[in-house]
Amino acid sequence: MKNILIISPDKKPIKAIQDTLCDYRVTQHEHPNSSNLNQDTSLLIIDLSVLKDAGELILESTRQQIPSFLISTNQIDNIKSLACDAGLSDFLHPPFHRSIILSKIKTHINLAEIIRSYTTKSVLPDTPENDLLAAQDAAILCLASMARVRDHSTGNHILRTQHYVKALAEYLRYHPDYALELDNDETIETFYKTASLHDIGKVGIPDAILQKPGKLDPEEYEIMKKHPMFGFQAISSAERLLARDVRGKAAEFFKIAKQVTLSHHERWDGDGYPQGLKGNNIPIVARLMAVADVYDAIISKRPYKEALKHNTASAIIKSGKGTFFDPNVVDAFLELEDTFDQISYILEDYFPSHGDLSVHSFEELFP
Repeated sequence: MKNILIISPDKKPIKAIQDTLCDYRVTQHEHPNSSNLNQDTSLLIIDLSVLKDAGELILESTRQQIPSFLISTNQIDNIKSLACDAGLSDFLHPPFHRSIILSKIKTHINLAEIIRSYTTKSVLPDTPENDLLAAQDAAILCLASMARVRDHSTGNHILRTQHYVKALAEYLRYHPDYALELDNDETIETFYKTASLHDIGKVGIPDAILQKPGKLDPEEYEIMKKHPMFGFQAISSAERLLARDVRGKAAEFFKIAKQVTLSHHERWDGDGYPQGLKGNNIPIVARLMAVADVYDAIISKRPYKEALKHNTASAIIKSGKGTFFDPNVVDAFLELEDTFDQISYILEDYFPSHGDLSVHSFEELFP
């Protein structure tokens, strides 16, 4: 059970979110003090009423790579800027929706764990199960990175889109239309892992098209549109090559991997590719990936443009609600857009990009 430390002189913040945090061990201290933190603290939440006295505590949480949130039990218009100016990771304020709180908390704890393991080179206990999981994860990332390297992209894109997809899935698991499929941590973890494979079909696209530093002509674009099918075929071939029947977790992994590779360019209104799927016929993982991929393409630097601001990306995603994107996924994105911004900022800090050519123009995003 992970530990959350709340700094507040009263019980209001805990009472506001205690039911949501039932799977965490919550400790409260009235006054901010850096000695409150220990190696078991997974998240720090600071009440707005003590923010002005929490500078030393915030610095120590940053040094220990512990994510920190600002919380207010009142609606505060400038809470985002207050959290940002104080060097905090994110914020919580009314209305305290379970889906928002848990998506933010799980996202930031997961990011912190990845960064700590990267900076300290920590390893899991040496057991056969952990060794197998590590080998599987390495194989997935190697396959994903091969496609990204061929089109001059970086692993940063892989990491960002994985975390965007996971944040959206954590939010939507409490939505009645998605709860059946997103009903457990294993499914969401599979969404997270397979998200890295969405563009592996680009290994089948000629270099002259992948590496073209500008807009594709219509003929080139038609060739580029084949990459979802190539990715689907690659995953299907791997599934068939296994020397035994694929069942259980492995079968679920292959199913979702095929869905995300084949369908992440489908559109909610049916005008996407390669199958022209419409609405709920598009697999959920592909609907999440569509938003994640477009958002990341917009905020990424291209040879012919600078990276656009988060607010621009948010407006473009919002404009595609009900046409390009599942309306509920867009609503989830808008609730979590500040967390998306933080994901890109945090991962860029630790895993800097040098360019990304995976999408050649906005016409390719919105043909």
